[in-house]
Amino acid sequence: MATDGNEASLTVVIVGGAGAMGRWATRYIARLGSAERLLIADIDEARAQRLVDEVGGPCAAVALDATDETALRKVFSGCDVVLNTMGPFSIFARPVLEAATDCGCDYLDIDDDWESTLEAFELDARAREQGCRVVKGIGGSPGFSNLCAMVAVGRLDRVEEIITGWSMRGAVVEDEAAYLDGSSAGAAVEHWLIQLSGTIRAWRDGSEEEVKPLQPVEFDYPGIGPVRTYTVGHPEAVTLPRYVDGIVTSMNVMSGPEWLFEYARTVAADYEAGKITLAEGALQLENPPQPAERGPRDPLASAWALARGERDGKPLAISVESPAKPRGKMGGGTGASLAIGLELLRRGEIAEVGVNAPEGVIDPDAFFPLYGKLGDPEVSSADEALLVRELADAPIPVLGSA
Repeated sequence: MATDGNEASLTVVIVGGAGAMGRWATRYIARLGSAERLLIADIDEARAQRLVDEVGGPCAAVALDATDETALRKVFSGCDVVLNTMGPFSIFARPVLEAATDCGCDYLDIDDDWESTLEAFELDARAREQGCRVVKGIGGSPGFSNLCAMVAVGRLDRVEEIITGWSMRGAVVEDEAAYLDGSSAGAAVEHWLIQLSGTIRAWRDGSEEEVKPLQPVEFDYPGIGPVRTYTVGHPEAVTLPRYVDGIVTSMNVMSGPEWLFEYARTVAADYEAGKITLAEGALQLENPPQPAERGPRDPLASAWALARGERDGKPLAISVESPAKPRGKMGGGTGASLAIGLELLRRGEIAEVGVNAPEGVIDPDAFFPLYGKLGDPEVSSADEALLVRELADAPIPVLGSA
């Protein structure tokens, strides 16, 4: 049942809790003390029990098949909050959210699929009727990146453009020997291939628009200089304009070595043409041929945001990232953000019922001190947890063609 949000004692269930993302969220939730009881729900109960034995504290293992809607409601009944780390979200996001709201639970997830994110907003009235607080996409990207964007937005008088981005260098799952029997990045890579195929949704000329993925985007990044990135389907591009007035352009991009994107383009083309299956394409993306020369290291952070607009009547671009790095690579950054979302919900700092993206209901000034606390090494303040840089007279980013 949804809580009243006053330093509540919470019974929480985390769907996919022993998976590559869920287990890091579990560890950070236990570290923050955000749940009085934390049910690690996983189709592999033995794997969930291994995590319980590791983390201890409030954790208990429960077997759950996320394709069984009756089982979802049985497990969720009596819980206060449902956390969903179960991908691919194109399959699991809606049924898990519907089951959570039917049971009167607050809900947070790490959904990085723009289509299922927009679909979730269709359930806003349902969530409001049930008094449920729903936060879509409070992971690394989206989540951390959205809140970086809001920090940049807050330092401008007028905002024209927001670019959120992530580096392929940081999109790596940390192998853990105790969990290799069931955990893999397969769902994440399949999702990535889908977001590199067909068309994706972004915000151009002041409205939603279909664009092609893997289009080069070139711009000047404060403190770094000219960079080249590539369009990819992600929720930030379509959720940020819901909360920031006046945006002309909003897009999500990825960065990395040129050869990798050339290779990804060929795999995506074969998938679109029906020459390979989704699983075959994902396997190819997971095992790309290595070039003779790897080229220069990507200078961009694992996740970041840039806003361009005006302050005091002068054009300005502001970038925001964090030097605080939670342990666990992509799983750690994603899990830390989800854990912080739960902690802010417990404290009553997320009060709005209905369906929202993180930037609509989470105060960056509350989020980033906790993010710094979970960093390795730990930092003690929001200022230390953020790296903010400015570039005057920044030129308009150039969107090329693939």
